[in-house]
Amino acid sequence: MIAKKYVRIKEDIIVKDNIFEFDIYFYLKDEGLVKLIKEKNSTLSSHDVITIREKKDIYVGKSDKHIYEKYYQEYLALIAKDIKTKKMIEIYSKAAHAIEEIYNNPETLGGNEKSKEVVNDLVSTILDDDFTVTSLMSIATHDYYTHTHSLNVAIYALSLGAFLKLDIASLKRLGHAGFLHDLGKKSIDLKIINKNGSLSKEEFDIVKTHSELGYIFALKMGVNNKQTLDAIRYHHEKIDGSGYPFGLKGEEIPFFARVISICDVFDALTSMRSYKKALNTYDALFLIKTEMKHHLDMDLLKSMIKMFR
Repeated sequence: MIAKKYVRIKEDIIVKDNIFEFDIYFYLKDEGLVKLIKEKNSTLSSHDVITIREKKDIYVGKSDKHIYEKYYQEYLALIAKDIKTKKMIEIYSKAAHAIEEIYNNPETLGGNEKSKEVVNDLVSTILDDDFTVTSLMSIATHDYYTHTHSLNVAIYALSLGAFLKLDIASLKRLGHAGFLHDLGKKSIDLKIINKNGSLSKEEFDIVKTHSELGYIFALKMGVNNKQTLDAIRYHHEKIDGSGYPFGLKGEEIPFFARVISICDVFDALTSMRSYKKALNTYDALFLIKTEMKHHLDMDLLKSMIKMFR
């Protein structure tokens, strides 16, 4: 009798504060009766949850089967999204902790392997079919500190690299470069790094040493891939040759360095600083396009815009 009029449902949807567009019933086996236990459009209380879960055999009317099935699919998608978000938070937190340790002591034993391990986690996350760069941006820290900035740059670089369909080995090298690109700032006075306003010529000359210092630190850490090292060393070179440390132009600047460069600028623009507000994604990309077209790779910018779309 019951199979003709009712459909058994999953009890995992019985969660406090859930509201259903269908009535819920349970079956009294001893009496052979079906009894309404929760009316549609009413909120589940803690007492309801305990009572209904004790029954185990819960049903909806066959006429509501399609409503229940739609609800259950949406419920599963929500749970999956929640699990992925929690996983991303764990990976981001782990990466932030690791990068802070490495930047505080770049010559620490095992720093290179630790940074590679974190980048591998990020690569796996970014290559997930359901990943979007905006989902990871939503949990990223956007106050501008050297270590969190470097982590964000690694995430943007990996996202852009994946969008450009780089192979996994290339992504790992690119992510490693983003992770370590500002390593040389460890040797720069924090008063200069965090200065509230424009730098003097002398201060800027000091800051300009960080890319070469970062390259040296990376070598000491055991980084030996040329693409990664070049990206660390040349990420402040500009397309028109006005960058540093060597004034390289156009395609003289290695590809990885051009990727890190645009991601570096993007994160700086979208992060809060003591002396400026953070720009939103659109305004940051528009500013790069209109005011930095002679400094950054505009083909990469086009790809970045498509990626965010």
